[in-house]
Amino acid sequence: MQQNRPKKLLINDVELDVVGLRVKVAEQWRTIEVKQLALLQLLLDNEGKTVSRDTIITTLWPDIIVSDNSVSQLVVQLRKTLGDDKSRPQFIKTVPRVGYQLIAAVNDVPDIASKLIKAQENRPIYWLLGGLLFGAVGYKVTGALLTTPAHTIDYKYQSRLTASPGAEVYLRYSPDGRYLAFSHVGNNQEQFDLSVIDMKTQSLHNLKSTGYSEEAPVWSADGKWLAYYRYDPFSCTVRVFSVDSTIEMWRLSPETALFECDPAQGPKPLFWPKETAIYAQQWRDDDVKITRYHLESENSFIITKETEYSDSQGMLHDVNPNNQMLLFSHAKQGKNQLLSKSEFHGDLNKRLLSADAKGPVVWGRESGTYWTGDDSLSLSDIAGKSQKIHTPNGVITDIAVDFNHGHVAHSEGISQVNLYHLDTSNESDSSDLIAISSAAKLDILAEVSHDGHWFAFASYDQQIKSQRAQVEIWVKHRQRPTASLLALLPSQVFPKQLLFSPKGNNLLIVSNRGDTYLINLFSKKLVTIIQDYNKTRNMVWSADGQSINYQARHSEGTWQLWQYSLNETTNRLLSKDVKSIDVDELALASKNQSFTGFLDDATSYLLKYTAQDIDPNQLRASLRLYQPALFEKGIYYVLRQGHQLYLYCYYTDRQENVRVRALGTYLYDINVPLSLSTDWRGEHILINKVDGIETDIVLHHFTPKTQ
Repeated sequence: MQQNRPKKLLINDVELDVVGLRVKVAEQWRTIEVKQLALLQLLLDNEGKTVSRDTIITTLWPDIIVSDNSVSQLVVQLRKTLGDDKSRPQFIKTVPRVGYQLIAAVNDVPDIASKLIKAQENRPIYWLLGGLLFGAVGYKVTGALLTTPAHTIDYKYQSRLTASPGAEVYLRYSPDGRYLAFSHVGNNQEQFDLSVIDMKTQSLHNLKSTGYSEEAPVWSADGKWLAYYRYDPFSCTVRVFSVDSTIEMWRLSPETALFECDPAQGPKPLFWPKETAIYAQQWRDDDVKITRYHLESENSFIITKETEYSDSQGMLHDVNPNNQMLLFSHAKQGKNQLLSKSEFHGDLNKRLLSADAKGPVVWGRESGTYWTGDDSLSLSDIAGKSQKIHTPNGVITDIAVDFNHGHVAHSEGISQVNLYHLDTSNESDSSDLIAISSAAKLDILAEVSHDGHWFAFASYDQQIKSQRAQVEIWVKHRQRPTASLLALLPSQVFPKQLLFSPKGNNLLIVSNRGDTYLINLFSKKLVTIIQDYNKTRNMVWSADGQSINYQARHSEGTWQLWQYSLNETTNRLLSKDVKSIDVDELALASKNQSFTGFLDDATSYLLKYTAQDIDPNQLRASLRLYQPALFEKGIYYVLRQGHQLYLYCYYTDRQENVRVRALGTYLYDINVPLSLSTDWRGEHILINKVDGIETDIVLHHFTPKTQ
């Protein structure tokens, strides 16, 4: 009898996850009941042998008297779960008048090492090592890499390093460039495993694979230690273990818990530029807070001091250990600007990029240069010069640079963000999420009309910055099977809000540039109604749907109140100078996401009434992911617990907080806005779901070159 069977097995082409109580059939996960699992394990333990019906009864129902029919029904259920056919069995064979036999092939689930792409055959390893040595010598000859705008690089695409289902993210090179650590999640799994590629031997090692999620690894400055987040729905710790031995022994190294982290939100990268200091960051209240942990070590580490920096700098992207320059992404006037700062003292001393910066950012060899990802892999400098290195298939989610050997590794790929409808009306017996969009593009910014009859959403591909890219606006009547294209927005215009008129016959589209468009659902004519203002706010339809009031910021900095008339197709100024206090007295239910402080108001409201049920930090982090949706009797919101998402509703009329249903998982920040919307009665809900992330690790080799 098999005693120490792995927790994951491949039975024919069906993957069994014992811990998760699920099987993957035809690339789709489905739940396996506990009794079915017990029967399957009994058959596995007697692989190749016939298990009698009496043995099944005494093993699965030891203290209960059951009929022989109970066994028959359980076998039928298990076959249905596995997708087996009794007439042509591939898994379970019936042995007449005796019992049942497992006839399937049983193997371990292949890890991503089996799908690791080796170096190309025409590129022997000694060529690769020679190239790495040449690159290292090249750095010495040419001096400091990319110190001025006059420096460019020659690069060569080398290969993909991985080609497995799922995502490889959080890339980090060891200080000597020998190893590349990352987190990997397989297709339809719910947690990350920790893996390392040995760049010298092109071999992959899975270091951590438990019921926890191991994320965001970071190497110590001397390369002898590896730290990572150990993460589950209810706890989070940063742990460290020794890698100062052969790589085959790393997984056996004892671990030390360094400090606790917040399980309410996904981990953000750690930085370990000195043996005595490690930087961590996380959201607290409404700002990103950065903490420096001071370390002492002999055989293990202890924290001797914590320094939290109260002034908000934005998101910390990278630390240059040579001169202690820190690279931040700082939100200002709706754009993410890159800023650098020496350690944590003094003012921000350089503005690196005035344009909108998204995706990963990593320092170049000198602080004046930096690598950026998202829609392309580029090398830029403080003078504004940029060299595009690589255009990905999809988007770039992570970057790691090895200056010792001239390597840039990045993860690139695509994600699926789809839109689902949940019907909670009394007339409906269904509580399933029904997809209303395709997986071909990203479908976001869900909006439901006041009466619940119409759905609207924006759709685009992930290379939105391409000059050819255009965002599509789609609309669907609830009782019709398919959506129809309503409009194409001008190139490079990205919507940030959709807003139906009270009767649902017109749709407002507020763009990231401050321009606002109006489109009629029946004529499908797109009209620009607000232009040349870099910011608008407090946009609201009149009760009859014939006009729109809004505030726009004048070039002098003052806010003015305007009104657009649909009948006259003109804007008229109502007040030259208005204050935000003009709308403060409006009830929360009368506001929408365009209103000043809407998210803060909704957060404060929910914190007030759900404090006994929900952790405040968890709620704040979740509301940044999905803004809440208001209706006449309450407020819907999404709560993230670990990687799991749940839909909640706080009913204002009866002061009750209710979990509506599970929504699936959210594993990794893909830099895509997610939406939650409902009609005024709260019966029809639209919600985005990230249904899959597929990324591979891509490797480039570069050599500095002076013009």
